[in-house]
Amino acid sequence: MIRLRLCVALLPVLWLSACSDQQDDDLTRFMEEANHSVAAPVEPLPQVQSFSPKQYNADHSLADPFVPRKAALQTTHQPDLNRPKEPLEAYPLESLKFVGVLSKKGKSFATIQTPDNLIYQVKPGAHMGEKYGVVTALEENRQTLKYTLTVKETVQDPVSNAWTEQMTTLELQEHQ
Repeated sequence: MIRLRLCVALLPVLWLSACSDQQDDDLTRFMEEANHSVAAPVEPLPQVQSFSPKQYNADHSLADPFVPRKAALQTTHQPDLNRPKEPLEAYPLESLKFVGVLSKKGKSFATIQTPDNLIYQVKPGAHMGEKYGVVTALEENRQTLKYTLTVKETVQDPVSNAWTEQMTTLELQEHQ
């Protein structure tokens, strides 16, 4: 009985030892063949070309590309920073929508919708937008029957600290 147990215990060890030697030889042989066959010649790197810096000599009538450009419209006065703000100056101009036109006693007013769905009436001279915007015109294109609202914004140039003006046009938003 002891012999039988000993044989049963040694039998798996013999099987494992017989298999392991044969697999290692095949694997070792494959790795050696792969190392010899993969080696490819490496081409040398190309010669580095020398760099010679060039000096920028532009015509003085052209703009210098290394200096930031200034806005097209320069203004000599800054906006009145002490006047009371109007309600539409609390919103960026991009977030306001031109949604309609009203006529009262021959005068036209634009209706502006804010992001929180409030509606305001504006006419030329009214202020709107965070950049000291002033409504300059409310016009109707007779050919297309579309209205446009023109706003002049005044912003401070961060480089020169000069105040500049930029014009923005809002078109009447069609109901979707």
